[in-house]
Amino acid sequence: MAAAILHSLKQGAYTAIALYVVFIAVVTVVSLNPQLNAPSSASAQASVVALDRAVDRAKVRAS
Repeated sequence: MAAAILHSLKQGAYTAIALYVVFIAVVTVVSLNPQLNAPSSASAQASVVALDRAVDRAKVRAS
């Protein structure tokens, strides 16, 4: 009985360590490749267009 419990704990520890290693690898890859973390170009272009419109409105209000 005790051997089964010990074996189960050991397997759980191995699983936790493996998941931690995978997590660290994913975080490392994403941090080294910022384009994976960046928004898509379509949404970035939409943001630029919205910003340009806001600047144009501010210029009109200022004059």
